[in-house]
Amino acid sequence: MVEAEHPDLVVMDIRLPGMDGLEAMSKVLEKHPRMPVVLNSAYSSYHENFMSWAADAYVVKSADTDELRARVRELLQSRSEA
Repeated sequence: MVEAEHPDLVVMDIRLPGMDGLEAMSKVLEKHPRMPVVLNSAYSSYHENFMSWAADAYVVKSADTDELRARVRELLQSRSEA
């Protein structure tokens, strides 16, 4: 999808069908090392997994999307300023 869509940023869950989000993130970053990635998971325990540290942000899923939107906004702003 990243190859076809050329997004400015990727938000992904860790639990995905077929391949987990950490593996998917590493594949994205292999080809696009400057691509901002936000992991958005219902499981805060994955934040302690060293593989998740490659993400630009880790946001625990919530009905309140303020934190997720704030991280996305910050990352897109910093990318446009670079």
